[in-house]
Amino acid sequence: MNQTKSNDVESFTLNWVRTGPADTSTVLLIHPVGLDLTYWDRQIEALRVNYDVVAFDLPGHGRSGGGPRDWSFDQAVATVAAVIRLAGGGPVHLVGLSFGGMIAQATVLAHPELVRSLVLMGTASIFAEPIRAGMRARAEAARKGGMEAVLQSGLERWFTPETRSRRPDLIDRVSKTVLSDDPEVHAAIWEIIANFDVRDRLPEVTCPTLILVGELDPSTPPSAASVMAERIQNSRMVVLPNASHMIQLESPEAVNAELQQFLAEI
Repeated sequence: MNQTKSNDVESFTLNWVRTGPADTSTVLLIHPVGLDLTYWDRQIEALRVNYDVVAFDLPGHGRSGGGPRDWSFDQAVATVAAVIRLAGGGPVHLVGLSFGGMIAQATVLAHPELVRSLVLMGTASIFAEPIRAGMRARAEAARKGGMEAVLQSGLERWFTPETRSRRPDLIDRVSKTVLSDDPEVHAAIWEIIANFDVRDRLPEVTCPTLILVGELDPSTPPSAASVMAERIQNSRMVVLPNASHMIQLESPEAVNAELQQFLAEI
């Protein structure tokens, strides 16, 4: 575990971990809103054999400092670029899930020289206006009612009914993490997500790209993944059956197999 202060991330402390052979390609993992780097545990375990794996807590998550004023996509890109520099300067294999995938898209568009390949998991490049309105409502609910007000709806979007029934241990773990989050940070992030739109810039992405999406994902469905796949020329899209939004938790073996195959081909 590393805790670093950097001019690139202003005044807060950034928590990050690193494992795997130092003389190999670096894989950088960006987690979703509300969770932290520990939710990449199965991917870190699988990838660390052959890759230099780095994961970090987004500002205001896990053990990283930061508050609601530390959130914009420009600031998020600056944080990712700072982590890449701390890890040796890149270029890296950049992997992002959900909000992490949006940050990954913004990063490769701002700093293509830092990204060797891209993996976009359970994410989107644009949202319809009714969905944007729902995101803003979620932000307001978190501000008014705390994380308890948004927990159940989040669990229902993130996991299939089967997983919620079969894996009470996983649901308990996620629930405790979400309930410990800062609702002001959560709200600030949902507000910037509601304005996210890089769809028309996706043809600028030229690095090899893998797009993974759960078949049953209601938040960023296969149709949203198709929008990215159609616009990123050097891309491949894979739909994982019987999985919802948090595919790295519901289908870790399938996700790991796709990651390893994709990275081995580069």
